[in-house]
Amino acid sequence: MVAYLAVEPTQDWLLLLLAGLAAIATDSVVRNHPRADFHGVDETALYLFVPVLFTLGLGLFLEDVVGGYETVAIGLVSVIPFWAILRAEYESVDRLAPSYQSTRLVLNIATYVTAFLFFATIYDFELSLVTSSFAAGTVSVLLAIEILREKGLDTTRTILYALAIGGMIAEAAWATHFLPLEESAAAVFLLLTFYLTTGLMHNHLGGKLTPQTATEFAGVGALGVVIIAISHFAN
Repeated sequence: MVAYLAVEPTQDWLLLLLAGLAAIATDSVVRNHPRADFHGVDETALYLFVPVLFTLGLGLFLEDVVGGYETVAIGLVSVIPFWAILRAEYESVDRLAPSYQSTRLVLNIATYVTAFLFFATIYDFELSLVTSSFAAGTVSVLLAIEILREKGLDTTRTILYALAIGGMIAEAAWATHFLPLEESAAAVFLLLTFYLTTGLMHNHLGGKLTPQTATEFAGVGALGVVIIAISHFAN
């Protein structure tokens, strides 16, 4: 990460190499869990999305916002959140472990942070309407899988629900191009949409989507929209 951030001109292959190493490392780590029962290459795929996307998203985000000597320090510090994610992926293999809930909390936070990094980067790159919407939807599908796999559904159902979420995020990204929002506000709006869709779907699959829960999510959504609107008019 230090090399990717510090070397000029930027060597994109370094970030791709780092993402590949993240995938290999995560696969190896989860397979070595005492309770792991993985046989095929594809059986660990659901564990790879957040570590790989976090690596890519963080690299792209930092490349845009940091510079100078601080790139070395920030690049070195980036090992800390990656270690936390890798550790959480390892512990999430055992759903009966006492630490499973705290592990899921770490992974959920990492998922939403990764989503924001990508959403912010998508708008910063000033991609076309179709490309940015497709990118936002694709990233959301992969990250939604991490949120939904907690429910222990079969892989096909998990992917189908994630595709539904990704489609909604792609539509939301399309809509932001017609709203008078700054790049940061648009990224926060997409993050809010992603949080609401994954949260509602997660509760629905767990049989916990009660009127009270739905009202709480509606309140969070309304508050988020108000904050985004105030931020827009303040600027």
